[in-house]
Amino acid sequence: MKKILFIIFISTSIFAQQKEVVYENIFLSPLKSNENLLVEGVKKHNQKFHSKGETTASLYSVLVGKHSGQYVWLNGPMKMSDYDNMPDSSHMEDWQKNIRNNVTNETVKMAKLNWEASYSPPSWGSPKYLLWRTFKIKQDLDSYGKVLEAVTKIGKALAQINAPNPRRVYESVFRSEDRDDITLVYPFKTFTRFSNSNGLPEGFQAEYDKINGPGAFRKDVGDVLSKHTNGWHDEVLMLIE
Repeated sequence: MKKILFIIFISTSIFAQQKEVVYENIFLSPLKSNENLLVEGVKKHNQKFHSKGETTASLYSVLVGKHSGQYVWLNGPMKMSDYDNMPDSSHMEDWQKNIRNNVTNETVKMAKLNWEASYSPPSWGSPKYLLWRTFKIKQDLDSYGKVLEAVTKIGKALAQINAPNPRRVYESVFRSEDRDDITLVYPFKTFTRFSNSNGLPEGFQAEYDKINGPGAFRKDVGDVLSKHTNGWHDEVLMLIE
């Protein structure tokens, strides 16, 4: 069973600003008796079909969140036009043999990188872990734009303080039923990152207020998220290969 929902991912490649960047991922629910076969099968499939060129595939394990216990197959960066060229029969036969035979369900998700709202230091390296923070946006005409504006302001403040860690913003290509259509991606290398912060740099709210005026973070971000979302949820992914 496949559903077109929403995906966010961070690229370790370097791209010119404003180039269209779309990621596809497939949540894989493993057949528990075949879990090792699934991991090895993904590695074989990726090596054969997704190891060369600009678009490559990786496998992540979901450690925390509503998909914990599942795997995520991430494919990208892509352009929307790439979806006009579907895999051939030999490609799909290999997917069936190495992957589909070892899972109970597949859920496909897609998202596009928002360059303006994102923040990327010049050099950071390849992350082992990803934090995905997805907002549950209210179902009205104004809320989506208000939330996107708030996270864009955060991105601009991160750039002004030269924050050490990147934060990417991805938007759903196709609207989801529950409006989980804006996701922040925080790559990280160690869980100590969260000893004194929730993703943003420690003391970021005070830094934001220095830039934008007293009480600005609460007004621009806190109040907006309280009014225009039904909260958010986090997931943590670990790179397998």
